[in-house]
Amino acid sequence: MKAPFVTSLFLRSLRGYHCLAETYTPGSSYEINDEVPRPSMPHKKPSSNEPSKEMMLSLFQGYRPVFKPHRLGCEVESLLLLGPSQRMCYYDGKLFGGYVAFLMDRILADCCCCKPAFTAYLNTSFLLPVPPTVPILLRAWPSKVEGRKIFLKGSVQIPGKASNEWVDAIQAEALFIQPKV
Repeated sequence: MKAPFVTSLFLRSLRGYHCLAETYTPGSSYEINDEVPRPSMPHKKPSSNEPSKEMMLSLFQGYRPVFKPHRLGCEVESLLLLGPSQRMCYYDGKLFGGYVAFLMDRILADCCCCKPAFTAYLNTSFLLPVPPTVPILLRAWPSKVEGRKIFLKGSVQIPGKASNEWVDAIQAEALFIQPKV
């Protein structure tokens, strides 16, 4: 393989084959070389966000958070029995981890108690598979607050072997940051 070909391939891959890569210089402006072919894919904006609202409502169907006082704000719990459209499984009998992380992000955000805050990170530890047909208990609580930073912990619990026993299937740690005002 010749060096110019490898260099060309590398440079094209940096920008997804749309244009040649250039070295970034702060404050300079760049123009796309007209000789480089670009795909003609007009980006269409959806005329309405109704389908997105419907999808969000279906994903959170049955989610009813209960707020409890906590020394650093509030603790949130929600007992959820997933409907058929929410039972997303990549493997039979095991709820899709991305969907569970999505639910965790929501309850952790609710834990910020009416203060707008954005997810900076969400670390999830999957301890047990979550069966799609069992009730799940989502829990979240603040562990530390430093200025605009809210450190949170949470869990997804599933019924254990004994009656009235809940076991952690997923544990989460998160950092939410309140915007500057």
